[in-house]
Amino acid sequence: MNCQELLEELLKLYQSSFDITRSFEIQGDTFDAYAAFNVTSAKYVLIKKAELWRANCYEHTFFSCRKELHEQTLHKFQQHIIDYIEPKLVRKGKKCTEKDHMYTYITGIFLCEEGISEEDYKAIRRFRFFKNYRLGFRGYAEARLLVFDVKNKKIYGNRAAKELVKGYRKIFKEKL
Repeated sequence: MNCQELLEELLKLYQSSFDITRSFEIQGDTFDAYAAFNVTSAKYVLIKKAELWRANCYEHTFFSCRKELHEQTLHKFQQHIIDYIEPKLVRKGKKCTEKDHMYTYITGIFLCEEGISEEDYKAIRRFRFFKNYRLGFRGYAEARLLVFDVKNKKIYGNRAAKELVKGYRKIFKEKL
């Protein structure tokens, strides 16, 4: 399975729950796809006006097929999170998130044709972005990084993506 075939398989998994945009550009860099997801949960008594609580949850996922992955690519993605994704997509240009925001996951999925070097693996493990809004009362945003090594048939991720890595290993056990 090559990079493009794997991308199509991943997008098939995402299309039932996410709004997918092909070829999404951020500050001059083009991602192969962007998937957005949001869900609202609420609890109320008898009528909807008597709402006890509400929670809005979001995920923004960026897909990129590459021949190789380097530490500079990860730094660039982290800079995109800081400069564009978090302020424009998570906070929507405002000072803080909306009232009922619970969490937003910013997920970067990189598909690499060639292998991952030891330095790049360490950079993947060190990748981190976490931000609380108003001491956590307005939720948080966290970045998860997932890297598919197509050549060596392995999946890597940062600490925040630990559960994602486990899930994708089960799904793509025979395909990778």
